[in-house]
Amino acid sequence: MIRHFLAVILCCSMVFGQAATTAPPAQAAASAAPAASTTLPPDTPVVTIKGVCDPPAADCTTVITKAEFEGIIQAFQPQMKLPQQRQVGTSYGQLLTMAAEAKKRGLDKSARVQVRTHIAVMQALAGELRDNMQEQAGNVTDADAEKYYNDHKANYEQADVERLIIPKTPLPADKDADKDKDDADKPAAKKPATAAAKAGATKAGTKAAATKAAAAKPKTAVVTDEAGMAALAAKLRARAAAGEDFSKLQAEAFAAANIKGAPVETKVPRATRATVPPTVFDLKSGEISELIPDSRAFFVFKMGAKTTTSFEDAKNDVKTAIKNERMQEAQKAVSEISTTTLNDAYFGPPEPTPAPGGPGRQPQAGPPSN
Repeated sequence: MIRHFLAVILCCSMVFGQAATTAPPAQAAASAAPAASTTLPPDTPVVTIKGVCDPPAADCTTVITKAEFEGIIQAFQPQMKLPQQRQVGTSYGQLLTMAAEAKKRGLDKSARVQVRTHIAVMQALAGELRDNMQEQAGNVTDADAEKYYNDHKANYEQADVERLIIPKTPLPADKDADKDKDDADKPAAKKPATAAAKAGATKAGTKAAATKAAAAKPKTAVVTDEAGMAALAAKLRARAAAGEDFSKLQAEAFAAANIKGAPVETKVPRATRATVPPTVFDLKSGEISELIPDSRAFFVFKMGAKTTTSFEDAKNDVKTAIKNERMQEAQKAVSEISTTTLNDAYFGPPEPTPAPGGPGRQPQAGPPSN
């Protein structure tokens, strides 16, 4: 609704073709000292529109007092700064002038205006209801917060955990890499040996042997299908349980899935039940989770040492949680009052919801919490 109001004000300004200009020194000085506005009495005129009034008259003036204007600002954008309020004051006068002229022409009785007015009233009431529910939901006392904290203390546990991500679907094999591999497997054409080459053969032997040994070091094979990735996930989980380094296992998982670049970070500091699957916090320190799948990957977690945030440190978060829960309950109660059914013969069938993720896409940073 705020955006709608400001859009109307903006459109009104555009209709009258008035562009913002740099304030003259006196005006700039006035806007730099807004404290004076707070000392004015509530009935002080702050916006005066000559030539417009309701009901219309031959010579009339509409006066908006400080209290009335602040009521407008509070209803739409309470935190608006004084320079912007000045723009609203100017645009409000223009809006009032256009509305008065529309009434003079009888446009207020048109069917289109009646519909627009009806919708605008519904939007205003719906916005007021939301604000009212927010205010009621946010009325949380310290006693309410402390009881909630004691009843949900597990929600305020923290731990530094490690996380392993194994993609379910590998990326397609790199054709250029395959070509390079084929070229590397072909025997090189022999060239006649020179005297210098023969002389350096002995010195190069040691280096060649080292290079050969490094090349012989086994590399992670690229997996080509989802079944292979599932099997790899089980093996990597077993190796994690045996104590292998998570960073090393993560690098192998991404290499097997043909995901280029640096692997994701395996350490998740100060994790909570909201940032990892809640069942992870059922683990004891040092324990490894089973494979936890989501739509695009398998996850393995290792639990670190747990701590619990004190009530004083968690108080603001606790009050926010209570407010959010109350708001959800209030919205649910209102939504259950009615049921809306659309006629598919008129609107057509609903569009299918696209499935999350997709083949060959890198998995998200972590699975959604339950």
